[in-house]
Amino acid sequence: MRSTASTHLVLATSLAAATVFLTGCATAAPQATTTIEKPFAPPEPASQASVAPRLVVLIVIDQLGSWVLDEQLMLLPSDSVIRRAYEDGAFHMAELPYASTQTAPGHASLTTGVSPSAHGVVANAVYDSVLGSRRTVDDRQHAVLGNPNRYVSPTQLRAESVADILHRESDAKAQILGISIKGRSAVLSVGQSPNVAVFYDAVTRGMTTSTYYAPKKKLPEWLHDFNKANPVEPLLGTWEPADPNRLESQLGPDASPGEMYPSFPHDPRDAPDPWYAFAATPDSSEYLMAAAYAAVKAYQMGIDDVPDFLALGISGTDLVGHIWGPQSWEYADNLQRIDRALTRFVTLLEARGPVAFILTGDHGVAELPERAKAEGRAGGRLKGKELEQAAEQAADSALGPGDWVAGYVAPLFTYAADGKARRDELTKLLRKTMPRIEGVRAVYDARNPAELRASGKKIERLIGATLPDDPPGDLYLVTEPGWFDALSELGGTNHGTPWDYDRRVPVLMWGTAIERRTSEEIQDALKVATSLAALLNVPAPPGAPSEPIPGVMRLPD
Repeated sequence: MRSTASTHLVLATSLAAATVFLTGCATAAPQATTTIEKPFAPPEPASQASVAPRLVVLIVIDQLGSWVLDEQLMLLPSDSVIRRAYEDGAFHMAELPYASTQTAPGHASLTTGVSPSAHGVVANAVYDSVLGSRRTVDDRQHAVLGNPNRYVSPTQLRAESVADILHRESDAKAQILGISIKGRSAVLSVGQSPNVAVFYDAVTRGMTTSTYYAPKKKLPEWLHDFNKANPVEPLLGTWEPADPNRLESQLGPDASPGEMYPSFPHDPRDAPDPWYAFAATPDSSEYLMAAAYAAVKAYQMGIDDVPDFLALGISGTDLVGHIWGPQSWEYADNLQRIDRALTRFVTLLEARGPVAFILTGDHGVAELPERAKAEGRAGGRLKGKELEQAAEQAADSALGPGDWVAGYVAPLFTYAADGKARRDELTKLLRKTMPRIEGVRAVYDARNPAELRASGKKIERLIGATLPDDPPGDLYLVTEPGWFDALSELGGTNHGTPWDYDRRVPVLMWGTAIERRTSEEIQDALKVATSLAALLNVPAPPGAPSEPIPGVMRLPD
């Protein structure tokens, strides 16, 4: 049996590398509930060949790699929407065709149909001379309503998304909404011209948006009403696993080496800031889906002849995975609760009319290094500050004292003035010396992306597909397989590499205009954008693959 002693939980995000400490307690709090409506049986589906969806829903489960779903699938209830999609819908494995497997480039790529080299979103964050690390969606201009120190917008996105094309083709009549716990997941999935992008903010203690979408600095009425009716505070209860005996029989003991603070229970109320910690609990995903359905009703999505588009980014899997790893009790229990809430949500949408769903991941994840090593595989964590120091010391030794590296924000080093002045020498030196560090496979000159894209080596082509011609850094670091940039001194795992476990994601499709198709062939994940466009009956974004993923039916004009 697991222990009920007090425990600690750390919430660390790959973007801000912020660490929030939580303490579990043995006394369980009453479980609060959100106001999502009770599901009911959907109508009989219309002829799949003759009806176009009036609502198309993209569901991106953050950090859902193909290998993770393979291990978790049979732990889900047999009547779950994910099992239903796997068994009855179209199911494929797809690869992200670039190296920087992070959340922001993932969401941008899935809906623009092009790689980061074209859409410009290289990573979650890049080096900034003032801020140190600056989020890709932080434009320093469009403040978050209720949190004037945070900025969120899609202005860094350089390519058209499916949502942008739908907006134009429908003469702005289509209802387009992005919603997620993470700001970058909400905004990058719906491009430059949605009705709104909505996300969670710990300072406002609820769902919000930015002045990009609300120039009058006022929340949409439906969102104001939702926040008022659904305060977060009652959801800050103790997280206990629903079925610990089953988890133990399937996964072994609760606590595993490498988990930041491993044992249940976990209580966000004991964190220094419970409102940040909330995002790493299953309640946050259930809360998110309640907000999403409130938005669907407010915008009357899916009930007229103009197709609408909803992008739902489920972030909790990523936060939980970072802290405990994807083979933990926490990940499994969280995914099961997400799946139950998603099943209710899907049922409600199916009852509204013809609807099509595409579910995928924005990237995968590495297993905990401790687990990998125990089973004879390589793995480890690299510390950004130590990488910076190693680069500086190597440059000082070979080139003389100087200020060579301004900063490292994975996966890019940015040179300081001395480094830029002697760029070629410094790059040659670091390409030779940095791979001597355990866990570093190689570093590449980020200022030659066209050369990398034309390389005969796959890994170099993947890096080239990540970098635009004006990259936001000077040197691109690739870890050895199993290694990654550490988020915390306490353990956990990460993603962001070009290795298969990070690049391969599942794609599940079901609903109107979807037929049962599976294949052994690995699909291009950029085809998700083409598939969305086909379901919405609009042209695919410029540069996107020409054909959708098998299973999307061709409907009559």
